Amino acid sequence: MLGVLTTIVPARNTSRRFRSTFQPKAIWNHLARAAHEQGLAVCLFRPEDLSASSKKVLGMFSEDGATWKRKLGPLPDIVYDNVFVHLAGKRDVLRARRFFLERGTPLYNPRLGNKTQLAAWLRAYPSLWRHHPKTVPFTQEEQVFQMLAECESLYLKPISGSAGQGILEIRPADAARYCVRAAKFGNTKQPYEAELPASELKRLLQRERNRCKFILQEGVELLHIDDGKIDLRTPLQRNRQGKWEQVALIVKRGRQHSIVSNYHAGGSAHDWAWLQEWAQEHRISLPGEHEVEELSQRIACAYADKAPHLATLGLDLGIDTSGKLWLLDVNARPGRNILDADQKIRCFELHAEFAAYLLDKNKG
Repeated sequence: MLGVLTTIVPARNTSRRFRSTFQPKAIWNHLARAAHEQGLAVCLFRPEDLSASSKKVLGMFSEDGATWKRKLGPLPDIVYDNVFVHLAGKRDVLRARRFFLERGTPLYNPRLGNKTQLAAWLRAYPSLWRHHPKTVPFTQEEQVFQMLAECESLYLKPISGSAGQGILEIRPADAARYCVRAAKFGNTKQPYEAELPASELKRLLQRERNRCKFILQEGVELLHIDDGKIDLRTPLQRNRQGKWEQVALIVKRGRQHSIVSNYHAGGSAHDWAWLQEWAQEHRISLPGEHEVEELSQRIACAYADKAPHLATLGLDLGIDTSGKLWLLDVNARPGRNILDADQKIRCFELHAEFAAYLLDKNKG
């Protein structure tokens, strides 16, 4: 039994009529079919629907890979953690994770850590760290001015941020002022742009540092197309052999003059051929597609050393004006909205394959 710890199924306080008629979205049928091919049944259950005393779960069960039935059933033999990141710290979620770990039930798709921890881990891999911009924890305002004396720009990033929220780009405007920009700034999540003298920039940085924890990251001069920043998303998952498989290679272009390329911030998605055509037309040097895949897999393997049950990653890679690849961000729970239908199906097939791999490994 493959259990999926999730919040997509109805809660107990929803209407009885809805609970009785609920069926998982069609995409979950692909997981059920793929699991069935691996000899596994599937159960989707909420964290609060785990009964530790009776050793049962209340959830949506598919035993034939085709139909779903809501019932009280046995505990799963392996668990895919599919709880949204913003709910990961809730008491019921922590209790469920602890329960399965104490039982020795394989639990996969773990959280990897915040941006500070992710950068610290990769420093132990020199051949990979050379693809990582200089990154330090933000502890005092003077760090910004010291780093800007050595580089053209830098980014202030919340250590637990996502989708471009809260990122500030800072670069000198002239000898006495600094240009500060954000795509989604503060509680309003609105764009922000200002030229500030050092004294005002320092006050802004103090306010931000009091609000949450940040890293400082040296800016990389990335490729731009029509004033839109370009970077790459490489979604990877592990297969039946436990090896990393790149599901897609997506080129993201940010909206004009934005500091981020995120789809949620108005960016657009393209394929690799689109970028190659543009590069050839403008005589721009790109790394080979195989170089992108090889670097992505090496980075994924490094993080799997940190978390052996790591099942999925979404890497954001940048290409600078000389053609060098840079690791810009690591997403342990990447969204699938940027993938096409076939790619989404492959993701769910790989979740079933990796579950089977872990169960075989656990038996050994």
